[in-house]
Amino acid sequence: MKRKVSEFSYGFVLTHELVNAYGYLRTDAPRTSRGGRKKGAEDGPVAAPRGYPLFLQFKASEYMKRRNAGESKLVGLPYFRFALHRKTQSNQHQLLIELEQKGYAVFYATPKIHEAVNLNSAFFDRQVVASSLFVNPGEIGELPDNRPHRVVFSGRSEDVYVCSKPQRLGGVIHGAVFAEAVRRTALEREDQSLDDEFFNRLAGDMVSLISPNRRIFDELSGGKVEMSASTFANYLAKTLFDCELLIVPSEVSRL
Repeated sequence: MKRKVSEFSYGFVLTHELVNAYGYLRTDAPRTSRGGRKKGAEDGPVAAPRGYPLFLQFKASEYMKRRNAGESKLVGLPYFRFALHRKTQSNQHQLLIELEQKGYAVFYATPKIHEAVNLNSAFFDRQVVASSLFVNPGEIGELPDNRPHRVVFSGRSEDVYVCSKPQRLGGVIHGAVFAEAVRRTALEREDQSLDDEFFNRLAGDMVSLISPNRRIFDELSGGKVEMSASTFANYLAKTLFDCELLIVPSEVSRL
C-alpha cells in the first residue's frame, strides 16, 4: 500500500516530541545561557551539558492489508514493514552497526501509523513516541546477502521479524517504553561533558567509519567555519548516516 506518512514528516514530529515532551536536546540549535537567552558577548560562559548521544534513522512504514501480502502469516493482517537497503544499493545498515559498536545509541525509528490524519492526532496528543517502534541495527545484524530484507511488525502484537528468511527480533523497543529503556541504557554508561572536544571527537568517529583517510575529515571540516562543533556533528550525522543526532541529558536519565 502506498505510504501516506513520509519519513520527513514523521521525523519532524518524533524529534519535536522527544525534545519538547521528553527533554532531549537538539544538536543543531544555538547554545543558550541559563536564563534561556542565546549566548552572546555579554553573557558568561555556558556550562556544557552532560549526557549521551542518540542517533535516530527514520524509516517510513508500508501498511500491508491484502491477503497476498508476503509476511501476513508471521504477524497477521494488517501489518507494517520497512525495507533495509540492499548491500549493492548502500552500506548504510553496516555503517549504523559500526556506529553502534563505537558505543553510541543507534536506532531505526518507524511509525505504527499509516494515515497522515492519525500522525497529526498523535502529534497534538504527544503520542508519536508511543506510536513508534525502535530497532537497534545491531539487533538485526549484518545482512547475509544482497536479497531484499525487511523489518515486519504489527500494531497489535509485540512480535517483530526481519525477513526475507524470517527471524524474530528480540530487544526491540515499542514506543510506550522507549524513554525508560533509553534511561536505563544511559544509567549503565558514564555520562560525558558535551563540549566542543566531545563533539569534535564524535565527528572524527563518524568520518573514520566512512573513510580511514584523514583527508575527507579535513575537507568536511573546511566548510564548518560558521558552525559550532555540535552543529557540525549533527551535519555529519545527517549527511553520512542519514540520522538525526539528539542528546539525552543526564538529568533526564536520572528521573
